Amino acid sequence: MLKKVALFAIAAALPLAIAQGPVEAKELSQMSWDEIVAQAKKEGDITWFQWYYQDRFREDIKAFEAEYGIKVTISNGDYKANQDKLLAEKSRPEGDIDVMSLGGSALNTFKPEEVFFGPLKPLLPEGSKLRYSIEGVDNKGYAPAFWGNQTGIAYNSARISEAELPHTLDDFVAFMKKNPGEFGFNTENGGSGPAFIESVARNVAKDVNYDDGKTTPEKLSKLAPVWDWFKANQASYVITASNADSVTRINSGEFKLVASWEDLIASLQRKGEVSKDIKLYVPDFGMPGGGNVLAIPANSKHKAGALVLINWLTSAKIQTQFAKTYGIAPQNPDADSSVGLVPASQRKFSTVWAAKPFGDDIKKTFISKVTLN
Repeated sequence: MLKKVALFAIAAALPLAIAQGPVEAKELSQMSWDEIVAQAKKEGDITWFQWYYQDRFREDIKAFEAEYGIKVTISNGDYKANQDKLLAEKSRPEGDIDVMSLGGSALNTFKPEEVFFGPLKPLLPEGSKLRYSIEGVDNKGYAPAFWGNQTGIAYNSARISEAELPHTLDDFVAFMKKNPGEFGFNTENGGSGPAFIESVARNVAKDVNYDDGKTTPEKLSKLAPVWDWFKANQASYVITASNADSVTRINSGEFKLVASWEDLIASLQRKGEVSKDIKLYVPDFGMPGGGNVLAIPANSKHKAGALVLINWLTSAKIQTQFAKTYGIAPQNPDADSSVGLVPASQRKFSTVWAAKPFGDDIKKTFISKVTLN
C-alpha cells in the first residue's frame, strides 16, 4: 500500500515539475534586467560545463564572482562527457548544468527548443547584437556565440616576409615549388589541416553544394579535381601528425608555413611556448571560422544566474579581453577585434565550414584518395 501511495505521489508531482519550466520562463521574461540580476544573486551559484581551458577560465571568472557575488563552478569533463550528461539528464525536473558550452555545429544534432531554456535573444540586454548562427547552424536565438575561432595560415616571420606570403591557390603552388617541404598541414588530431583541404576544395570544385551536409557518390565524384590538385603538389608539402605538431615544427624553424588556429597560436604565445615570430593570416581564397556557443538547459536550477553569466561572457569588455588573451574572434560587434592575431581587414575572408557529414567526408576522402593512394 505504501508503495502505491509513493508511486501516486511521484506521478502527481511529475506534471507539476514539468510545468515549472514554462512558468519560470514567463516570470523571467516579465522581469527587468535589474530584477534578473537580483534574482541571480539570490540563487547564489552557477555550474558552468565547459570543456577546454578550465583552469584558465577559473582565474578569469573571479572577476565575475567579485562583481556579482555569485559563485561559479566550472566542470572538469571533456566535450563528449559534457554532452552525454546534458542529454542523459534532460528529462529530469532539475539538472546539474546551469550553463553549457557547445560547438556551434552541435546544435544541428538536436532541436534547441527541446533541450534548452529560451530563446535567450530577447532576455539578454545585448541579445539583439549577438550571433546565433555559427558553423552553418541557426540556433534560433537559444545559444549566443561567445568564442570565435578562425583557421588560417601560420607563418614564421623570421623565415618569410609578409610580402612573400601566398594568398591565392596559384600562389601556394608557386610557393611549394620554390620551397619544397616548407609547408605543413595535418589530416588528423585537429581541424586546421582539414580546414585547408576544405578551402582548396571550395575553390577547385566550385559546383559542389557545401552547405548541404548530405553525401552521395555523385557529389564526392565532383571532388576529383581537388585530389588531382593535391597529388600534383604532393612532393612539396608535409602531412603533420596534429595541430600541435604543426605548431611545434613551425616554431622550431622547420616550416615557413602551416595551417593552424588563431586561438591556438595566441594561447601558446601568451604562455611563452611559441615565439612571437609566429604570425597568422587568412589567405584571399578563404578559410573557415567557427566557434562555440553558450546555452541554458531547460532544467537548469539557476536560470537567472545563468543569464547574468552569459551576458558577462558575451559583453564587449570580456570579448575584447578574450581576444587579447586567447586570440578569439570577438562575437560582440562592439568588442575590439583588432587585438587578435588575424588583421581585421582579413576577417572578411572567413568562410563557413562545410555542413556535416559532408564536411567530414571531405577529409576522409582526402586521406583515401591522396595520402593512402
